[in-house]
Amino acid sequence: MDSIPSGEGLIARMIEGDESAFTSIYRQYHPALYTYLLRICKIPSLAEDLVHDVFLKVWEIRHRINPALPFTGYLYRIARNHAFKTLKKLAYDEVLQEKVLEHLQFQGNGPEQMVNEKEYNRLFQEALGRLTPQRLHVFRLCRQEGKSYDEAAAILGISRNAVKKHMVLSMRAIHNYIYRQGLVITLLYLAQKIF
Repeated sequence: MDSIPSGEGLIARMIEGDESAFTSIYRQYHPALYTYLLRICKIPSLAEDLVHDVFLKVWEIRHRINPALPFTGYLYRIARNHAFKTLKKLAYDEVLQEKVLEHLQFQGNGPEQMVNEKEYNRLFQEALGRLTPQRLHVFRLCRQEGKSYDEAAAILGISRNAVKKHMVLSMRAIHNYIYRQGLVITLLYLAQKIF
């Protein structure tokens, strides 16, 4: 029985459409490629998905592979580019964002830790600018001027409960804005580390 050749012979067989050669290549490169992608994205399930995507891409474009050139460099270049595109996509994909947020929270290294004080202040001001005029007024009275809910209610001519509700919604909106924007900054930071 013929043994499966390694190196150029195995690559050449894959290029010709030999699925057993492709399977052998997958098994050979999977562990190291998974480790490489895990260092980039930090999420085991995402790294595994990226590995599968990369090998699927290799299979789809196998006819363009030159078996005389180092396959490892080719494979890692595809992996790096795919990981970078995925990280950029994360900024707009809420399901993927949740995976990243869960992972970063689990490690105690959330976006807040990766955003410096100057950037945090900028994001805070942007978040304030997104509040409704009434919420912004309540927030400034209670948080920035130190007024009690009762005092703010008297100044604004609304109930204490209305003030409390505005404060809760303001704090939630500010936190969510900073957290999401911090996540985007984190993703861009991770993407830059690829190169």
